[in-house]
Amino acid sequence: MRCGVGFSLSAFRFWPFSSSVRYLLAILCGLAVVAAQLLYGGAMRPVFALPAFALIGGVGILAVVGVFGRNLPAPNGSCVVAAGLFGAWLLWREMEATEVWLASGYLRLTLACLIMYGVFAWVLINPFHRLAFCVMVLASALGQAALGAWQFTHAHEGFPLPWMSEQLKLWYAGRFSNLAHGLYLNRNHLAWFLNAAGLLGLSLGCWSRWGLKTKILCLYVALMALAVAVMTGSRGGILGLVAGLGVFFIASGMVLIVGARGRRRLALGIMTAGLLIAGSGIFLVVENSFFVQNRMQILLEDSYRGYVFDAGLRQFQLEPLLGTGPGSFAYFSRQFRETQALFDDVYAHDDWLQLAADFGFPALALLVIAVILHAANGWRGLLTALRTRMGGSSQPQSHSAALLIAALSCLAAFGVHSAFDFNMQIPANALLAAACMGILANSGVEERRREGAAGFFWRLPGFLVLGGMGCWLTWEVWQAAEPEYETLQAENAVLQGDWEAGLVHTEKGQRTGQTNPSLHEMRGTALLLRSYSRSTLAERWADRRDAVGALSTAVILTPLDWRRRLQRLEALMRTGQLQEAAAEAFVTMALNPAHGRAYELYSEILEARGEFSEALRFYTLSRACPGGAWSQSRAADLTKKARAEVEAREKVLP
Repeated sequence: MRCGVGFSLSAFRFWPFSSSVRYLLAILCGLAVVAAQLLYGGAMRPVFALPAFALIGGVGILAVVGVFGRNLPAPNGSCVVAAGLFGAWLLWREMEATEVWLASGYLRLTLACLIMYGVFAWVLINPFHRLAFCVMVLASALGQAALGAWQFTHAHEGFPLPWMSEQLKLWYAGRFSNLAHGLYLNRNHLAWFLNAAGLLGLSLGCWSRWGLKTKILCLYVALMALAVAVMTGSRGGILGLVAGLGVFFIASGMVLIVGARGRRRLALGIMTAGLLIAGSGIFLVVENSFFVQNRMQILLEDSYRGYVFDAGLRQFQLEPLLGTGPGSFAYFSRQFRETQALFDDVYAHDDWLQLAADFGFPALALLVIAVILHAANGWRGLLTALRTRMGGSSQPQSHSAALLIAALSCLAAFGVHSAFDFNMQIPANALLAAACMGILANSGVEERRREGAAGFFWRLPGFLVLGGMGCWLTWEVWQAAEPEYETLQAENAVLQGDWEAGLVHTEKGQRTGQTNPSLHEMRGTALLLRSYSRSTLAERWADRRDAVGALSTAVILTPLDWRRRLQRLEALMRTGQLQEAAAEAFVTMALNPAHGRAYELYSEILEARGEFSEALRFYTLSRACPGGAWSQSRAADLTKKARAEVEAREKVLP
C-alpha cells in the first residue's frame, strides 16, 4: 500500500498543474469578476450573472487536479469549518425553498462564492498567483475610476455601453446623472469595489516587494480608486473606507514595529504622525466640501433606510430560526413597509439584516463567527509572514504581508458598508469578498506543511468538494442559460412594442424553463397587450384567456409576488371574471397594502356590480397610496352615483 501511494505521487511529480496552470486559475477568477462588472455587476436580471458563474464553475472543475500539488500550506481548519458550515446552511435553505426560481439565483451565487473561497484557500496559495488576480482587479479599478470620474464631471444618461435590458434602461437611465457609478447600476456598488481596489493598491504600493515604479503605479491606482469612491456619494462607502483605512494603518504600524527592530519608538512615532495627517486630511475635506457634509448629514438623518430596516426586522420576527426563504425580503418588505417608502425595494440595504431575515439567525451567527475567525487567522498570518521575512532579510516588505493587510482592510470595509447597502447581493462584489476571505483562511506562510502521502489524503476531500461544486454550478448555469436569456429578449421585445417577437422568445424559453415564472409572466403580458390590437372580438378574447392562463402559472410558481398577481388581476378583469378578480384583488392588496393600483382596480369591480359607495371608498384609498391613477372626473362621477345609491336606499327604508 505504501509503495503504491509513493508510486502514484511520483507519477504526478511532473504533472502539468504547475505554476502556469495556477496563473490560469487566477486569471479566470479575475475574468469572472470583470465579466460580472461589465453586465451591471451581474445584478437585477439572473442572466447577467451567468457568464461569471460559468467561469467560476470551470475554475472549480479545473482546480481538482491541484490535489497532486506538493508542499502546500494548509488552510486554517477552524476557518474552513466555519465557512463550510455557513455555506452548507445557505445551500440547505436554498434547496428547501418553496420558490425554486427565486432560490436558484441565490444557489448559484452561493456556489460561486464557495468555489472562489476554496480556490484561494486551497489552490492559489503562492502570493505570485494571488497577485495575478490582484493585477486584474487593479486594472479593472483603473477603468472604473476613469469612467466614474467622467460621470461625476459630465451629465450622462447612465450605463455607458448599449443597454442590454430595456427595463433597466427605464429604471436607471439618468438616475445618477451627476454621480459616479461606473459600469454598475448603483453608485453604492461602485464604492464597494473601488474601496477594495484602493486598499489593495495601498497595501501593495507600501508593503510588497515590487520595484519602485510598480509601487508608484499601485499607489496611483489606489489614489484614483479612493478619490472616485468619494465621488460616488455613497455614505456607506465613506464609512466603510474609514474603517478599512483604520485597519490598514494599524496593520502598517505592526509592520513597522516588527520590522523596525531597535527603532520601535521611531516606528510608533511615524505611525502616529501618519494617523494624525490622515485624520487632518479627512477633517479638512469634510470641513471644506459641502457635498461631503450634505451626504454625511443625510446619513445621520436617513429616515428612508429606517423604513426599510423596520420592514426587515418585522420579517425576521416571522421566522427567526429558519428565515422566510432566500430573497423573500422582496415580498415581505411590501407588506411591512410604511406608505412613506415610495420605492419598491427588493433588498434590505443591510446585508446582515437581510441574511438573518431570509436565512434565519443561525446563518447570521455562523457568518459572524467565520468573519471573526478569518480576521484572527489573517492577523496571525501577517505576524508569521513578517517574522519569516525578517528572518531572512532586513526589510519587512513581503508580498504575503501586503496581501494579508489588504484582505484585513477590505474585510473591515466590507463589514461596515454591508450595514448600509446590499453589495453581497451583487455577484461581482460578492465574489471579491469571497476571495478576500480565502486569502485570510490561508496566508500561504504557515510553518506546518503536510507533505507526501499524508498531504495527498488530507487534500483529497477538499478538492473533491471543490470539483463537485464546480460541476454543480456548471449544471445550474446550463439549465438556466436558455430560459433566462429568452426571458430577457422577450422583456425587451414587449417593452419595444413587438408582441409577436416576445411570444416567440417565451416559446423558445419554455422548452427548458417551465418552472421559470418570468417566462410565463412575459408571455401573459405579451398576450394581454396584443389583445388590444386584435381586429376581431374572438381574437381579443382568445388572447386574454391565454394571458390569464400564463399569468396564473406565474402566480402559482411565485404566490407571494405582488406584481404578477396584479397583472393577473388586470387580465381577469379584461375577461369579465369579476368574482375571481375580486378575490385576487384582496390578495394583491394584502401583499402590498401601500400601493394604490389594486385598490383602484377593485373599485372598478365594485362599480361594475353597482356598489358605488364602496367603489368610491376604495377609489379614495387608491389616491392615498402611490401607484394609483387618480382621475378627478371619475371621482366626481363615483360621488354622484354613490349619493344616488344612498338616496335610493333611504327611500326603500320605512
